[in-house]
Amino acid sequence: MVAKANTMRLKELPFDVQTLSGDELRSLNTQADSEYLVIELGNTKGQRAGFNETMKVAMSAAVNAVLASMREPLVVVKKNKTLSMPKAVKSAHEAEDKSNKQTRAERNAVRREQLNARILADAVWLTARELSEKASFKNTNPSAGPNRWKAAGSIFALQLNGKDHYPEYALDEGARPIPVVKQVISLFGERKTPWGLAIWFGSENSWLGGKKPKDVLATMPKQVLLAAQAEVEGGAHG
Repeated sequence: MVAKANTMRLKELPFDVQTLSGDELRSLNTQADSEYLVIELGNTKGQRAGFNETMKVAMSAAVNAVLASMREPLVVVKKNKTLSMPKAVKSAHEAEDKSNKQTRAERNAVRREQLNARILADAVWLTARELSEKASFKNTNPSAGPNRWKAAGSIFALQLNGKDHYPEYALDEGARPIPVVKQVISLFGERKTPWGLAIWFGSENSWLGGKKPKDVLATMPKQVLLAAQAEVEGGAHG
């Protein structure tokens, strides 16, 4: 049951905000049973006029909000069933949440860059021209043959510096796409981007005894397909 909204205004609590020099602070007449918040501002000489007064107003608002949030009952708002809090405290929480989200995003971006670099370094990636030469395509356009394979879902490519690069491990000894590669690509469908496919093929997989799918395409094609099927159905790997 939600209590009715308490419309009582939060009263301001008694405290004093002063800006003191070091000498003044040492000679301050303090009370044994009082708490003091001391903030060192450094040398503020030369600050624009009204600095001390502006500091007093800002600190008064912040300290009053914090003290009120600790000593006064929180207000239950019936409309949205959430607890209200002083604006200063709410703003501080929102700023902290935003900072945490940004930090997590930056950390994840670094990890993804490191993972992508590992995936690229752990395999040979062929340009369209290199793949055409390897597959002995006769078309004057070196991209024509590889593009047909990619369009048919027989192979995938990563865009690097604006150009397609194809994984050499997806080819058999005759430089033709290994059939299970097409099956895996079809199975994942739109669940995985080209980078997602590259990471899956290039990562250790528990369904393959810790082996990477790319390393056993020719020797364990059925197991590779089963590993992909297990992930699609919700099984974890790696």
